[in-house]
Amino acid sequence: MQNQNKLFPITWEQVHRDAKQLAQKLKEEKTFSAVIAIGRGGLVPAAILARELHIDLIDTICLNTENNTDTIIKKPCLEQKDLLIVDDISNNGNTLQVIKSYFPEAHYACLYVKEKGKSHVQTFITEVSQETWIVFPWDNEE
Repeated sequence: MQNQNKLFPITWEQVHRDAKQLAQKLKEEKTFSAVIAIGRGGLVPAAILARELHIDLIDTICLNTENNTDTIIKKPCLEQKDLLIVDDISNNGNTLQVIKSYFPEAHYACLYVKEKGKSHVQTFITEVSQETWIVFPWDNEE
């Protein structure tokens, strides 16, 4: 848990509710031509957003994180126009910073953000403290 103090468990129902709320906020922003999910955490929210926003074109960007360094191991093959890039959380912004070097014009959205990662996201639902460790339903060992 990387020195995190507080646990914040999220249910499947909450992920779904928050993703639908994020979709409503995004509808007010603009119309997007495609959704790019950041693997792995962004896959579930991206699927819900694509459905809610009626976007049929979905792709992924995959990263490998070693020694606190993100390396892109799979890039999407999409034009740079009106892209929505989605992740579950922005902890410190490192992942989004790497992706922004490839897609500087994209719109970045997350369900949850922490203080250090907030500046890298244009649209989000919930901000939590840097000390909070969010336990997503797909990470829950029960």
